[in-house]
Amino acid sequence: MRSTTYSSIHLHTFQVRSGPSSHVSTLAIMHGKVICILTCSVAMRNMLLINTSIGLHDIYGFGRNTQKSKLYSAMVHRAPNTLTLIDKKAHGRKRRIISQGLSDAALRRYQPAILKHINELCGALVGSKPSEWSVPRNVAHYFNFLTFDIMSDVLFGEHYNMVTSEEHRYVVKAIEDSNVRTSVLAQAPILAFRRWDRTIFAESILARNRFIQFVNTLLQRRFKAAKSARQDVFTFLLDAKDPETQQSLSLAEIGAETTTLVVAGSDTSSTAFSSCLFYLSHNKDWYNRVATEIRNTFSSPDEITLGPRLSSCIYLRACIDESLRMSPPAGSALWREVGPGGATFDGHFIPAGYDVGTGIYAIHHNENYYPEAFNFRPERWILAGAEGDIEAVGTADRDSLAKAQGAFNPFSIGPRGCIGKGLALAELTLGIATMLWRYDFVLSKAKGVTLGAGRKGLGPGRERDNEYQLYDHITASKEGPMVCFRERE
Repeated sequence: MRSTTYSSIHLHTFQVRSGPSSHVSTLAIMHGKVICILTCSVAMRNMLLINTSIGLHDIYGFGRNTQKSKLYSAMVHRAPNTLTLIDKKAHGRKRRIISQGLSDAALRRYQPAILKHINELCGALVGSKPSEWSVPRNVAHYFNFLTFDIMSDVLFGEHYNMVTSEEHRYVVKAIEDSNVRTSVLAQAPILAFRRWDRTIFAESILARNRFIQFVNTLLQRRFKAAKSARQDVFTFLLDAKDPETQQSLSLAEIGAETTTLVVAGSDTSSTAFSSCLFYLSHNKDWYNRVATEIRNTFSSPDEITLGPRLSSCIYLRACIDESLRMSPPAGSALWREVGPGGATFDGHFIPAGYDVGTGIYAIHHNENYYPEAFNFRPERWILAGAEGDIEAVGTADRDSLAKAQGAFNPFSIGPRGCIGKGLALAELTLGIATMLWRYDFVLSKAKGVTLGAGRKGLGPGRERDNEYQLYDHITASKEGPMVCFRERE
């Protein structure tokens, strides 16, 4: 066992400046598979990072002697939700209810709303002269607006139209600014205990208050409307019951859960969209492969729907997965507390009370699972000779693919894995496919426009110009890339 000790003040300083994920990956590469971070004075926890696939499954898999860390209490507002709940039984009850509203059958009901917003985005990207190249678009902003529009519609039946209207766009910025404070408190809760956060993060607290005011207004309106003629998630949850206990959620619980979903779902999906466009616009060969695949599979954009034909687009899915690997929307470790009696993680016994975790960004860049880990290589996700691999670019054999899949966890894994994974992937596949069918897009050639790319001077782990840069504050903040669009030739 090789371990290295770092203080939490060291880690949370990087959280404020840029998020810890790329920095922790650097530590993991330098110091081996186990890093001990002693945090008794700042986070008031003892923490252990394990950068292996076995460790990942030992920590987060089903039936493990771990539970969510007490650090998640920093994210609680009024009452815990499925993201922050520590109690496994309470979490299981809520998850069984909410998952019914996000099932495959439910996603098909939401598909018209998702496609409506995607088509609105497409119109906004090309502008008034679709046959000519648009001005450079900062796609991170557009995807922030798109995914908030989708999530607020799917969850509440509300239409904020951020893609086409500026009225409510402040909400996206409020969420991002609020998350800066929350992410630091999750690493160093003593700052809240001493009330230092009120001085250090005054702007972040104001942003949080703006968002809470927005949410309160939304929920009051939605509670009064009760059941909607449209089958949004809120309406579904009013009648849904836990199949094991027959219990339902209270209105307060429904409000808390749907609010969490709209924040987490919009932030993570917008990051995945942005990173995918970054890597496609920087890798012309793969852009051409995916565009050709989509245009040959569908004869019109109206045919692009969830189902076997979209699932058959293996180049599209390989690029989405590789983008999620290279730039995961939530890149840090999701901390778990070891339960009574202790537990063994990849052969190392850890006593009760320790926090353990696997950094998502770190393991996604572990060369043991992903050779050339800092290069965009979608072919690693395609079996050599796979059906649909028209250009025969797949390089994976069954062993290498199994290793890659075993360490791949952009949505986490196990009983606390992302409940909205299916919805996020539906948005991504429908959105990227529709854009590539309708439009050509290129990276802006304006002088000095490298928004989103790494460069010298950004700090450790941030100097690679082929990597989309994310700043991890619970979810990721980002800028760029700058992209021009026009109708396809």
